[in-house]
Amino acid sequence: MFARLRSPLAALTAALCSAALLAPLPALATKPTKADAFPRAVLWKIEKSGVKKPSYLFGTAHVSDPKVTQLSPQVQKAFDDADTVTTEVRIDYNGMLDFAKRVLMPEGESLASQIDAKHYQKLLPELAARDYPEVAAKRMKPWAAAMLLMVPKKKAGDLPLDLMLAKMAIEGGKQYTGLETISEQASVFETIPADKQKTLLYALIDQQPDVDTYYKKLIALYVQRDVDGIVRFADQDEVTLPAADQAYFNDWKQKTLIDDRNDRMTERMQAQLAQGGSFIAVGALHLPGKTGLVAQLKKQGYTLTPIDDRKRK
Repeated sequence: MFARLRSPLAALTAALCSAALLAPLPALATKPTKADAFPRAVLWKIEKSGVKKPSYLFGTAHVSDPKVTQLSPQVQKAFDDADTVTTEVRIDYNGMLDFAKRVLMPEGESLASQIDAKHYQKLLPELAARDYPEVAAKRMKPWAAAMLLMVPKKKAGDLPLDLMLAKMAIEGGKQYTGLETISEQASVFETIPADKQKTLLYALIDQQPDVDTYYKKLIALYVQRDVDGIVRFADQDEVTLPAADQAYFNDWKQKTLIDDRNDRMTERMQAQLAQGGSFIAVGALHLPGKTGLVAQLKKQGYTLTPIDDRKRK
């Protein structure tokens, strides 16, 4: 199966998933205070009276950097012990084919007609570096091109962490599922007005060096399991947008990209948690905060225990 997923469409699917943690947009989250500091943990044990086997919640970074994809012994054991593995979306061939229809403009329309020639020519090598050559990108909608630019360049053959976990689950004979459909994730980005899609795309094209630097710093925070640091860092403007556009994306990201999806994910993982033995992997920014998954699950009577899996020097 995964041999077929090493394709431009798979790259775009990974790009959509990545927005939850590494999207280079203006700030989203409320800055944590000392009183409500989030533990330095991206792995949480989930227990509840009457459920024989614990489950685990794992906050991911949707990148292929080896510093991220090399699982700690604690994460590896939680994964190995699980009967069911769940990622944000279930990646399968049919779903990706359906998704392809969502990211392409109608026949006869082209991305080159949506943006100016200078930006289009600057965009092409950036998309090619992400396994999306012009033959596949020429009818791409602006929001989809922008999402691709939010994914760091990678070495050929490397899989982002979430896709790697899906591959491990399937090859290991585990039940594998997703909390959202690919179409649901696509709809999150389709809500962005056309003019703001273009503004965002231009900023990402022009400011790629800044985006690259941003990723490196954010990955370093993730490796240290500094979730509060990730939230604070996400409060910086890694791409510069006009004030009105910044305000729009701040609201869109907090409500549509994070809060609404937190509610949906919490609801959909209930059956798995009730059964126990699940390993649930979602972007790390879905964990903290008053609307985060950790807080929501605690309110529902689950006991969540942070597991410190940081490497010790």
